[in-house]
Amino acid sequence: MPIALRSRERFIPVTKTDADADASTGASTAEHGRLGGFEAMLGRRRLAALAGGAMVMMATGALASPRPPTSPTLMDGEETEPSRAGSGRSGQRAMSTRLEHTRVLPYPSEQVWPAAVRYLRVDRGFTVVDRDQDAGFILFEFLLGREPDGPRGRGSMEMIATVDPSGRAAVKLLVGTDAGPEYLPHAIAEGLAAKLKAERGQPAPPPSPKPPTDGPRAPTPTPTPPPDDGPWAPEPPGGA
Repeated sequence: MPIALRSRERFIPVTKTDADADASTGASTAEHGRLGGFEAMLGRRRLAALAGGAMVMMATGALASPRPPTSPTLMDGEETEPSRAGSGRSGQRAMSTRLEHTRVLPYPSEQVWPAAVRYLRVDRGFTVVDRDQDAGFILFEFLLGREPDGPRGRGSMEMIATVDPSGRAAVKLLVGTDAGPEYLPHAIAEGLAAKLKAERGQPAPPPSPKPPTDGPRAPTPTPTPPPDDGPWAPEPPGGA
C-alpha cells in the first residue's frame, strides 16, 4: 500500500514492504498477548477471591447452625422420662439421688400427726402404705403421671418432737421422695404447715421468760424467843 510522505519540495511515494507489515503485525499481536495475559491474571485472582469468600461463608454457616446432640444431656433440675421395661406398670422414673426437705413446725406432735395423715391422704390423694405414730413416720406412694396404672413414686415423712428457739413445743419434719419433681418435698412441707395454720390458727405464744437469778438465796433467819424466866408474878403494892 503506497504512502505519501510530504517533504519540503515534493511528495515522495513510499511503499510499505512486507517486512514492515510483518513487524507491525507482530507488535500488535504481542500487545494483544500482553493484554490477554493481564486479563487472564485478573480473572484468576477474581476467581480465587470468589472461591475464598464462598468457603468462608460455608464455614460460618456450618458453625452457626445447631448440631443435633449425639447423646441426651440433662440440665440441672431436669428428670429423665419414665423407663418402661415390658408393661406400663413396671416403668419407673429414674432418679440419681433421694430428695429431702427439713423444717420445724411450731406445733406440738399431738396436733401435727393427725394433720399430716389427713394432708397426705385427703388433700394430696396419696396412698399411705405404712405409719407408726409412736415411731413418728409415715410411708406413702403417689402417681408420677395421670394414668391410674402408671409408674409410682415412694416417699416418707418423719416427725420428731423438739422445742423451737423460742421455747415452744414443736416438731422437726423431714420429708423425702425418691421420684417426682425436685420441689415435691418442699411443697409437701409447705402444704402441711399451711394446713396446720388453717386448722389450729397461729402457733401458741412462747412461754414467758423466767426472772434471772443471781444465785442461791440465803435462808431467812428465824427469830428466837427470849429465855423463859419462870412464871410471871405481879409485884406487891408499895414495894417489897
